Amino acid sequence: VDVMRWMFATHDPEQNLLFGYRKADETRRKFHLLLWNIYNFFVTYANLNQTSNIKSQKLPHSNPLLVGEGMGEVKSTNVLDKWIIVQLNELIKLVTDALINYDAQTASLAIEEFVTDLSQWYVRRSRDRVGPTAENKEDKNACYATLYEVLVTLMKLLAPSTPFIAEEIYQNLTGEESAHLSNWPKENGKWKTPKGHQNGKLLEEMKLVRKICELGHAKRKEVGVKVRQPLKKFKVQSGRPLGKFKVNDELISLIKDELNVKEVEIKIGKGELSVELDTQLTPDLIAEGKARELIRDIQMKRKELGCGLAERVIITLPDWPKSCSDYIRKETLANEIKKGNTFSITRV
Repeated sequence: VDVMRWMFATHDPEQNLLFGYRKADETRRKFHLLLWNIYNFFVTYANLNQTSNIKSQKLPHSNPLLVGEGMGEVKSTNVLDKWIIVQLNELIKLVTDALINYDAQTASLAIEEFVTDLSQWYVRRSRDRVGPTAENKEDKNACYATLYEVLVTLMKLLAPSTPFIAEEIYQNLTGEESAHLSNWPKENGKWKTPKGHQNGKLLEEMKLVRKICELGHAKRKEVGVKVRQPLKKFKVQSGRPLGKFKVNDELISLIKDELNVKEVEIKIGKGELSVELDTQLTPDLIAEGKARELIRDIQMKRKELGCGLAERVIITLPDWPKSCSDYIRKETLANEIKKGNTFSITRV
């Protein structure tokens, strides 16, 4: 039912709607499964880290890092958390204004775009911040608190259009009776984006970071180097707008992590935004690339064996880059790496 409702909500009412099993399945995969996977990611890792009473948390005051009505005040200093909350604040205003004017399509398409950004950028770039291998407890809790706030607020915005999935997720997260009985989200003045304000600047900066990363991935594909193979340097050149990144280490760090490069060099020049990769590989870079490939294989093997996310194992390998032993153990939750004739994993 929610799939059909969403198809109608996102469609221009002046145009004929072509629908059927294929179109419905496309809508389900593009939006509903994406949304459910975000929710599943949060619940899985939050429960794994024993985040206190997720199902009984009440917004806004019980969330330790967020306070306020409808939209929280993020105490996290992580740029991803601040960015997604600013995006959420913008979404609240847009959806509210659109629905007041009976414009369901504009509201629904804005939510759809937000969910895509939430999945493909915030969650993907935050995966290393959570889970059993994450070491920064404060940052981990900030990520959980931020994603909790985003999901609960998003369910309130979705309730008129997709009441069933919104209600399921809202009740599971909050323990409250119904999203339909909660107050409609309100903008938080702190996170508004008037012209020239730092919040608006953050949105533009992140948009540029994502564009740079998009070009970087395209360049990797062009030269035939997988993302798992770390590279020494990534060069970016464009006009004056890139000058801000010289002092913003956190945004530079996002580019490094996304493209798996050790150094980002930014130059102010002329013409369109352009990028270049240093593809010369040193022995250390080659070893780390092999370690990352090996970690991927080990994680796949853990999944095949049905190992829990926090379950410790012992790994047997014919060979591995010894300089990366600690890194491999940390990322795969291995107590020990043994040398043997065949690749195997033993539960502890």
